[in-house]
Amino acid sequence: MKYYTLKGNLFDDSKFAYGEQLEENYNTGKYKTCPECGNAISMLEWLPPYEINISKNKIGDFIYGTYVGFIVSVRVKDKIEHSNLKGLEIFKKVDLFYKKKRLQDEYFYIQIPLINAFIDLKYVELEDENYCKTCQKGGSILNKINGIIFSNSEQIEEDVFFTTSLGQATIIMSENFKKIMELNNFTNIDFIEASKYKWDSMSPAGF
Repeated sequence: MKYYTLKGNLFDDSKFAYGEQLEENYNTGKYKTCPECGNAISMLEWLPPYEINISKNKIGDFIYGTYVGFIVSVRVKDKIEHSNLKGLEIFKKVDLFYKKKRLQDEYFYIQIPLINAFIDLKYVELEDENYCKTCQKGGSILNKINGIIFSNSEQIEEDVFFTTSLGQATIIMSENFKKIMELNNFTNIDFIEASKYKWDSMSPAGF
């Protein structure tokens, strides 16, 4: 099974809008911790109301932004719900605003699972190699990614997920998910094979 992640700068709105939570109504919950090492393994949970301000009035089927993961159009939601894709089950209605005006477009925030899918550490650069047998990364700080190779891919069931080994900045998607998105011509999603993905903390927008 090949895996993919998102290609490009997710805050580039030259084609489609990106989103930011409305500051006046932005609520957060707790972050998740590893039961083994006690380190944080997630960002703070985004709590209702789910409201975002978009950067332009041209909206793709996917909207990225200051939140974890992505927001999708009702078309994407319907296709996922009527497919054999695994792991994407919770959709939360999001209100979109542009120049303080609420839009009528139907969009949803997907709850993407966070799983313990270990990666080959030869392809990442970690500061303070403080590993954990449960979440893998433990207290280590991620500096560079030179490709994402899973060491236990046969145990992965989800088609879209975050791995505790990398955190919630990097969305991983299966070949099955990629095919369904491309067959339906959904906009504002570009894939790069995970094994070829590169990221540097000194250049977080990507290469």
